[in-house]
Amino acid sequence: MVLSPTAPDPLGSELVIATPAIQSQFGLRLATVYAPQVLASFGSGPEQVVVRYIAPEGAAAFEAHLAKDRQDRIGAGVQLLANKHFHASAAARSDLLAGKVDPRLLVTLAQLADEKPIKLVAFDVSSPGEGSAVPLRGAEIGPAGSTDLSGIAAFWASQQGFAPAAERLANVGGQRVVAVRFDAPGPMDLGGS
Repeated sequence: MVLSPTAPDPLGSELVIATPAIQSQFGLRLATVYAPQVLASFGSGPEQVVVRYIAPEGAAAFEAHLAKDRQDRIGAGVQLLANKHFHASAAARSDLLAGKVDPRLLVTLAQLADEKPIKLVAFDVSSPGEGSAVPLRGAEIGPAGSTDLSGIAAFWASQQGFAPAAERLANVGGQRVVAVRFDAPGPMDLGGS
């Protein structure tokens, strides 16, 4: 959807590519009223382009929901770490306990760990310029115990509800893993909404 220079707001879209012209058109209202979450940014200074998520119910409601969502993600991370089939590196454990993980990853990792022993090697790093409140959307998962990598890859390939945008085999520190990544923006809660 193209925003005209006379558009009163950017509502009706899920994202806004805030070019310098769009930022000038909406000023501070872009971040404080319509699109509080930065998904990525490119460039710097007056030429910077920022990709923002438009909060359908406004920035204030979004921020309130974000705090509750983080607490729910912390609880889900604690539950996941209690699963005897789930093993995680120290860094991944820290991210789970801090509520930094995308709900789609939490749900699908729990499903996978219910089926077979796995090791969460690491979460992906954030996208360039991404806001600190955007959950980590990618992970590198390896086998644990007698699980083989092909079973983990088959699980991700079969996902329909929360299917990752990208899935590939990779080497991390000499270990073969399945690397998955979900698109942004993601759902705000564990129920997928």
